[in-house]
Amino acid sequence: MVLALPALADTIVLKNGRRIVAVRVVEEKDHISYETAAGRLRLPRSIIARIERGAIPSTTDRAANLEITPPPLATNLSYADVTALAVRGGSVDREYISRLEVAAQGGNAAAINRVAVAHHAAAQLDLKRGETEQAINHYRRALTFAPEQTGLLLQIAYLHLRRSEYTPALDYLERARRASPDSPEVAKLAGWALYGQNRTEQAVEEWQRALRLRPDAQVEQALEKARQELNVEARYREGESRHFVLRYHGGAAPDLAREVLRTLEEHFRA
Repeated sequence: MVLALPALADTIVLKNGRRIVAVRVVEEKDHISYETAAGRLRLPRSIIARIERGAIPSTTDRAANLEITPPPLATNLSYADVTALAVRGGSVDREYISRLEVAAQGGNAAAINRVAVAHHAAAQLDLKRGETEQAINHYRRALTFAPEQTGLLLQIAYLHLRRSEYTPALDYLERARRASPDSPEVAKLAGWALYGQNRTEQAVEEWQRALRLRPDAQVEQALEKARQELNVEARYREGESRHFVLRYHGGAAPDLAREVLRTLEEHFRA
């Protein structure tokens, strides 16, 4: 239920009065960075007046409404006793997890699995509290011990997808694909990420691959939606400049399209 809620957004207010709504803003020393469907962008602090945090955005992100459930954790990580000890009384037992991490430093497979399960349990508790960033940090920590564990890679990719952070999600999914080339879950989530980046044809390919590997009603619905959009787009013309792709109805004047692209480039440079 937590993951189904709209993500809180940050608003970047520039000194010239312009406002940029971003899903997530990260402050760095001399810059701030923020995620978009096209990837991560950066702005110098010198042009920023302030950052307003915590607003619920009105988003046009078409991937945000896809019905895609969280991927399962791998069955070989089902240590019920570890889960019970890692999360007790509604809180994370960090000392217990630290002891597991010390035991896993020797490279023992069972010990590494226990660390992965413990951090997964802690991450799920954070999600119930709405603390997605803390949950992501738990998965990052677990991946330092089990960097090729497909289940962990899928979990962290899913959380980035829920925040419309498609670039880091694809990075984790590529790692998961190297570990599990025939995973239907990897193809399913990769299609979601590509769809969010408006790479619809590639998303269709991934979802087709997912269905070849395993039937999935959610993938079928997403695939049908993407195919319908491709059919509509096929009736449109396309113009392109250095930074923009413009699609427009075939009956419109090409001169107008060129003027729109020219104006967009002027604003981009400004």
